[in-house]
Amino acid sequence: MKNNNNNYSGQDILEDMETESSGMDKNDLNEVVSEENRILKKTSRLDLNKYRKFINQIKLSLNLLKDFKNKKYSDIPWRSIALIITAILYFVNPFDFIPDILPVFGITDDALLFATVFRSIQTDLTKYSTWKGISTDRYF
Repeated sequence: MKNNNNNYSGQDILEDMETESSGMDKNDLNEVVSEENRILKKTSRLDLNKYRKFINQIKLSLNLLKDFKNKKYSDIPWRSIALIITAILYFVNPFDFIPDILPVFGITDDALLFATVFRSIQTDLTKYSTWKGISTDRYF
């Protein structure tokens, strides 16, 4: 993701995510699903009180991707799947916009990115949550 000025907005983040996600395919989906344990291990290192919603969003995303991959749930456009894949790959990438080794700020950009993606596909995620029988209060 690029940042050409200090006024990097949610819209800018979403536009970058749209661009990045346009190249996602089934191989990327398979990669994320196969890396579930590594992704969850990274979330387990986060402060639960501070990042509870972010952690829940990642877990919901992984469940959705698995259900989509296994053809249990398909009532979601590929665009939304690709955005989720891109957001998760960004989260696990140690060389993202703000490196995760920086205390507090390193995860903040990941959480902001997830929040932006979640807002943009909230209708799809709400439909999935309803199908799954879970409340969206933990995610939005």
